[in-house]
Amino acid sequence: MATEKPIRLPHILYFSTLSNWLRVLFRYRAQFVGWHRLQAVAITLFVIMTLPIRLFESFWFGARIRKHRLAQPPVFIVGHWRSGTTNMHNHFLQDPQFASVTLLHCAIPSGFLTWEWLARRILNRRLPASRPMDAVPLGIDEPMSEDFALAGLTHMSHYLNYFFPQIAEQTFRETVLFEGVSDQDVLHWGNHYDFLLKKVSFASKGRRLLLKNPPNVGRIREVLKRYPDAKFIHVFRNPWLVHASSMKLMDRFVEQMSFQPCTHRQIEEFTSVRYQLIMDRWLQDRSLIPSANLVEVRHEDMTGNPMPVMENIYRQFELPGWENVRPALQRYVDSLVGYQNNEYRFDQDYLERVGPWLNPIAEKLGYSAPEPAVSSSSAIRNSGA
Repeated sequence: MATEKPIRLPHILYFSTLSNWLRVLFRYRAQFVGWHRLQAVAITLFVIMTLPIRLFESFWFGARIRKHRLAQPPVFIVGHWRSGTTNMHNHFLQDPQFASVTLLHCAIPSGFLTWEWLARRILNRRLPASRPMDAVPLGIDEPMSEDFALAGLTHMSHYLNYFFPQIAEQTFRETVLFEGVSDQDVLHWGNHYDFLLKKVSFASKGRRLLLKNPPNVGRIREVLKRYPDAKFIHVFRNPWLVHASSMKLMDRFVEQMSFQPCTHRQIEEFTSVRYQLIMDRWLQDRSLIPSANLVEVRHEDMTGNPMPVMENIYRQFELPGWENVRPALQRYVDSLVGYQNNEYRFDQDYLERVGPWLNPIAEKLGYSAPEPAVSSSSAIRNSGA
């Protein structure tokens, strides 16, 4: 594999609200290790210095955003990280009726209505051409997951897993499964999530929201309380490919965002536990979604023949404009011809380590464990990707 140039971006908590940053700093102060304590001081100073930006936006737009109402129920694309949710998202975004949370919204969630020009100037100089875990384009208007923005607004974002990988399972249970947290914490998440969606809807002139946020696979109960008429598209994929690709994502994100060291094996163990926990929760809670409002899609079907899949979703959800969007969607599908997903080969030790976590879910989803690689020279040995 060719050596990749490291990508260094500002930590996402530089753009946090002051109250959120102080809450994270207080709750997890013992988790900051070594030079990361100086990093925490730098973040504190930056957050204080940029407080007027956030205060101005809150004063000028806050009341209007709180009064804003979503014109239509959102469409949620859910699925474990690296299951193909981004691919599904990009297909739907060929339809101009939809709006999404973008990198701009995530970069400055408390300032994008008034300081878009500054964010564009800075990010356009710093952003790489593609995401660090795959070849998907990365631009300031590219769609992103809501939890990226929530990291700067609430301590209930799953990005805490990346900030503090040594306690990743704890923060995952708290911020995604809502285990071991108070009702006030859950309400805090819900209020900030609702405000974010209203703000994005307000900025996009009320277009229907199309949202892709993997953590919501584990939050179905709370999402339904807020948006009972929402539509859900669940994308799933071969669990071993998901795990291997998730390891690649975790490695890159921890490298960029962590405030403490961790080992590769710790990341592997968390990735395995997280897969089983969130998929068990999904299989338990998906029946809460009215059948007319849920479509489940294999990623392999989306990459193999996406047009019938898309048409079926439009028909079932009674989304308007299928005939109008079909030509643009077909052009997008044609542009993907020749795109190659990352390939993975697994050695026996790796399969034995992750099997107890993946096998039970794989059986329910209709997948079988891969055969171990004959030659281990290019196989995944230490759970790398």
